[in-house]
Amino acid sequence: MTVAMLPIATELHFEVQQQQWLISSYALSFGGLLLVAGRMGDLFGHRRVFLSGLFWFGLWSLVNGFSKSPVMLCISRALQGMGAAAQIPTALALIAIKYPAGKSRTRALSVFGAIGGMGAVTGLLLAGALTSTIGWQWIFFISAIMSVILFVLGVFAIPNTSGLHGESPKIDVGGAFTATAGIVCIIYYISSGVEAGWASPQTLPMLFIGLVLLTIFIMIERRISYPIMPFHIWKHRAFSTSFVVVFIMQAAFQGFLYYSTLIFQEVLQYSIMKTSLSYLAHGLSAIIIYSILGKFLPRLPLKPFMLIGFFFLGGSALMFAFVTDASSYWVLPFLAMIANVFGLGLIMLPAQITALRDASDDDQGVVGAIYNVGLQIGSPFGLAILTVISGKLNSGVHGPARMHGYKYALVGVVVFALLGFIVTLIFLPHVKPAVDNKEKTLESLEEGGISAVEQDNITETDIKVTMKPLEDCTQMQEQKENLNRGDDKQELNEIEAQAGDKQELNEKL
Repeated sequence: MTVAMLPIATELHFEVQQQQWLISSYALSFGGLLLVAGRMGDLFGHRRVFLSGLFWFGLWSLVNGFSKSPVMLCISRALQGMGAAAQIPTALALIAIKYPAGKSRTRALSVFGAIGGMGAVTGLLLAGALTSTIGWQWIFFISAIMSVILFVLGVFAIPNTSGLHGESPKIDVGGAFTATAGIVCIIYYISSGVEAGWASPQTLPMLFIGLVLLTIFIMIERRISYPIMPFHIWKHRAFSTSFVVVFIMQAAFQGFLYYSTLIFQEVLQYSIMKTSLSYLAHGLSAIIIYSILGKFLPRLPLKPFMLIGFFFLGGSALMFAFVTDASSYWVLPFLAMIANVFGLGLIMLPAQITALRDASDDDQGVVGAIYNVGLQIGSPFGLAILTVISGKLNSGVHGPARMHGYKYALVGVVVFALLGFIVTLIFLPHVKPAVDNKEKTLESLEEGGISAVEQDNITETDIKVTMKPLEDCTQMQEQKENLNRGDDKQELNEIEAQAGDKQELNEKL
């Protein structure tokens, strides 16, 4: 949409102040419904919600292509965003449930990220080519066609999953309404504040309403037994810190993406198609880097990778800040693109692994949804601050001279990256990707001299039988510690005797 925004606005006669709604209408519905869609997947089955969202997305993509007015396009874009909201958290949940924590999940998330990079490349190239030739409408028509194809494939390829809370789960209607409306109001305030003013009658009441609704939402969630957002997920410091980290990361990345596009088109005077091709290095690098990271991350601490990622993210913005109208693409812009995708890969994939690590299967949908809410709110938040900086410095300036304001906005991106580095360094615990029971047992067998060929014949039942004494010993140790704090010495002696027998069996295994 970024490269096609100006041609769409020209053909449909958007006013200048209306152009932001091409992006904001989609972002509002997408960000506002993520939490609800993620929890609906937990309740009614992630496959069902994912496929429903895919069908809905394709339907309104088709309507977008036939839009003849700004109002029609913005409304259909908002409805399209609802379909996207149903797909993203449920896709993450399907991966997390299908692949247990450890190597398999890390590699699955790496493939997920690599395909995302491939999609970004394809989308940019197609958007530029279609807009320059047969028209922007075909951006949406292609999306509709691909949605139909993916829907059919999904029906046969995605395993059927039932809801995790029984046949007739209770729905937190009050929480769903207040969360959705509150998030929409906050995103609207952030997105519209730049043009209308942060304290204007148009935006300030929306901030107040959003905060009130979110306060009511928190009160509802604390009082009911079937909340749409269980508060126990926030007790995991790794998850709560990951949410803040991806919020800051997305604020920095969206700023980089926005201003690099403006620099290509206004400072370097690139055409729409040439701008699209300029991002080819970014997308192709994402495919390669995510694939490589999937092989190295499972056994390594994640925190150092994320710290290095923020270094690359800030460095990429700093390189773009020194671009001039005489700069060659292959010097600063190209190197900045490579550094930026390194930063994204080193932050986003470890953050996904960390966020999903401690969540139970019942909470995978809502955890994936909240993670993506952080991404969605981070984008307009970052742009809102950065556009204030560039707007003040570029007032009345046109053409390549606008690089002056863009330069200081990109310095703002560097500040975001520095903030993310500090938050990660101080608050993120040192964690590795979790290792599932089968991986632990196979490693122990290998250390004991059992070959890989022999390991191939070991079944899940064998794993469970082997792990059972270990689990029993752990439970007995906990009981012993509890009894040590009490007075029942006879029961304590019985527990110790049983634990000794179990320990002997464990040593034999």
